[in-house]
Amino acid sequence: MALKRELTDALIEAYKRGGEETGYWGYRFLRSLRNNGGLATAKRMLKPRSSAQRAGLDALLVAGRPDLSMEAVILRRKFRALFSKAELLVAAERLGRLRKEASRLIRTRERLYPEQLEPGRRYTEGARKQIRVNAYERNPQARYACVRHHGLRCAVCGLLFESRYGRIGKDFIHVHHLKPLALCRSSYELDPIKDLRPVCPNCHAMLHRGKRVLNIAALKAMVGRHEIS
Repeated sequence: MALKRELTDALIEAYKRGGEETGYWGYRFLRSLRNNGGLATAKRMLKPRSSAQRAGLDALLVAGRPDLSMEAVILRRKFRALFSKAELLVAAERLGRLRKEASRLIRTRERLYPEQLEPGRRYTEGARKQIRVNAYERNPQARYACVRHHGLRCAVCGLLFESRYGRIGKDFIHVHHLKPLALCRSSYELDPIKDLRPVCPNCHAMLHRGKRVLNIAALKAMVGRHEIS
């Protein structure tokens, strides 16, 4: 049936886009789509999910892309005829929860980490998008990987927000790209361990203060000289 084939293709396309944007690739899901087809896979996954099946969904939430979820695909008007009313209700309720949670995560990120990155391993970055100004899209999967490895202390001045401000400063820090994204003409593979460093907002601003972005060692030396004088 052509519609079933279209559903499988649409789910595979959503899978690929989700993987590119989140850095998470659910290979079991892809294998099921190819072996069993999109309809059978979707009907099975409309049932309560295991923690392993939730991993891909959680990655989409963090990335703010519930529109790439399986639920969003099967709720497209053209595919609704393939599912029962009960199945469509489950998908709609689940997608509604996903959208609310994604919105909450985005609001929290914008409040705590404006223009910063979050969890993952290696991620493709550099695609331009228009916000208020022309900016490089920052994949929301890298920040926590950097923080997990390097910690929450500023790499320049050594400030640890929780030590200075108490509970309100817990888990707060900016993330700095050692290789400025503006210099990247196309997408590149980001390694959050090698390419990112935790810095406080003040040091982050100073790193970008001049015409050229300072390296961390140079700014650290400036801070040291100033403290001595």
